[in-house]
Amino acid sequence: MATIKQGILGAFSGKVAGVVGSSWKGIPVMKSLPPSVANPKTAKQIEQRSRMKACTAFSQSVLASVIKPLNDRFASRMSGFNAFTSRNIANFEGGILSKPEVVKISPMGNKAQLVDAIAAEAKITKKAANITITTTPITGSGKALSGDKPYVVLHNRETKKTFGYAPTSTRDDTEIMIDLPDDEFSPDDVIDVWMAYLRVDGTVVFETAYGTTTIETAP
Repeated sequence: MATIKQGILGAFSGKVAGVVGSSWKGIPVMKSLPPSVANPKTAKQIEQRSRMKACTAFSQSVLASVIKPLNDRFASRMSGFNAFTSRNIANFEGGILSKPEVVKISPMGNKAQLVDAIAAEAKITKKAANITITTTPITGSGKALSGDKPYVVLHNRETKKTFGYAPTSTRDDTEIMIDLPDDEFSPDDVIDVWMAYLRVDGTVVFETAYGTTTIETAP
């Protein structure tokens, strides 16, 4: 049985025939009940579930540190996580990240980002591992300001693990060094690197820049 709370034209909760009424983020919504599917395991359905599982595994560990700050404010009627998933799920195939070069950790925002693509160099020693990201500052170009904050995502192709960072740097810093967890990286691991800037007050987001590097052994 459904309950109508605001008159015959208002929102309702419960079920009427094949329609369910509910509320999502304070917005009244109606959903149709899913049809009965004779074979819920078609090839397309299996692949879509595989994409979703891989995309979720990629994003879960960087959800709070990167995805939410870059996406929540700019997502329309959905969470930042859902916006990220919708934008990137096609880049995961066969349960893995298949197209890292087109992954976008930020929305398609302002193009004032970097003059050149990211240049990254990762090194590991007996004592520590780190990655250095080299950028070209473009403060004053378009909407770029010197105080814009970088957000970085690293993905280790060998371990399939993802790491998120919000370095204490600004757009004017030409080098950003990040210390890596030593037990998660090894020599010759291939690392995908994504970076996007966000205005310090969260009002302007910039497009994603991408690079890749291989961890080298340093003396």
